[in-house]
Amino acid sequence: METEILIRIAAATLAAALISLIATPPVRRLAIKIGAMDIPKDNRRMHKTPMPLIGGLAIFISFAVSSLVFMGLDEMKLSIYIGAVIIILLGVFDDIYDIKAIIKFIVQIIVAVILISDGILIDGFSVFGTYVNLGWMAYPITTLWIVALVNAFNLIDGLDGLSCGMSAICCISLFVVAMLMGNTHSAMLAAVLFGACVGFLPYNFYPAKIFMGDTGAYFLGYMMAVISIEGVFKVSAVISFLLPIIIFALPLFDTIFAFTRRILKGEGPFTPDKKHLHHRLIEAGLSQRQAVGVLYSICAFCGIAAIVATDAFFADMPYMKWIILFGAGAVTVVIDYVLSSHRQYRKSIKNAKSEDKN
Repeated sequence: METEILIRIAAATLAAALISLIATPPVRRLAIKIGAMDIPKDNRRMHKTPMPLIGGLAIFISFAVSSLVFMGLDEMKLSIYIGAVIIILLGVFDDIYDIKAIIKFIVQIIVAVILISDGILIDGFSVFGTYVNLGWMAYPITTLWIVALVNAFNLIDGLDGLSCGMSAICCISLFVVAMLMGNTHSAMLAAVLFGACVGFLPYNFYPAKIFMGDTGAYFLGYMMAVISIEGVFKVSAVISFLLPIIIFALPLFDTIFAFTRRILKGEGPFTPDKKHLHHRLIEAGLSQRQAVGVLYSICAFCGIAAIVATDAFFADMPYMKWIILFGAGAVTVVIDYVLSSHRQYRKSIKNAKSEDKN
């Protein structure tokens, strides 16, 4: 039975990747036709020429088709699809017409209410073996979590392939945690979403041919919220609510710092600026590929930390947790050092050669 489940998950993931890969070119043509283009109007944008948006539509189509074929509506709550369609429409209209922040915020709350009404709720969590029931607080906390992730994955989408690639990495973490806990439903959702992201990345990685836009960022954040509520908040861990926070640490804390920074300056929390972590890495001299690689590796380390924090596999091996974390941390540091120093190394070699010629 377990083998059959793994085969079905693998088939669904592959199908999602192929559909996404095939669907992206026509979505790109559609974006150009309807004028869904990102025009580089300020120096905050990294690209210099107009770029097609709404690429997230291809990610959504591949996810919807693959999940319906391999899971069906009997395994999937209808509210998830309804919320996804609304969030996709919000993203498409935002990519074309640049909707006001308050309207986007209201629609995101409506989507959260739809999910909550169907029982997708953070009703409690485990703390040192004791289950804490949130009671009425479950409703505002769930709403806040959904809205936070929708905006976090949108705000961090500032470099080619960054948000989509980070989403794929987070999906791997969500998949492993769900499988360790025997939650094959959430594991399937994470795997299908991973496939949809992977199929889109060849067109989105630097130099990008299309951006997923708010359409894709909203949808990915939305689905991350759904999967984490259904498959991570309720797992067995010392402090279970920390697991999803660890998995999404990078986009969440980047968003928190951005909001805090803007509010302290007397600006609105959604006022765009060029102070996000990826902007700072570019200012430090990294190329887009290097900056994305550094952030990928940090995101992967956070995912590994969340996985080893689950009790399902590592409860009786506390020392193994530290060994894995130390090893993952060391690898992350090495990768980040190589990526960040590579450009400076080449520059120093070039300067040395120029001096020799002179």
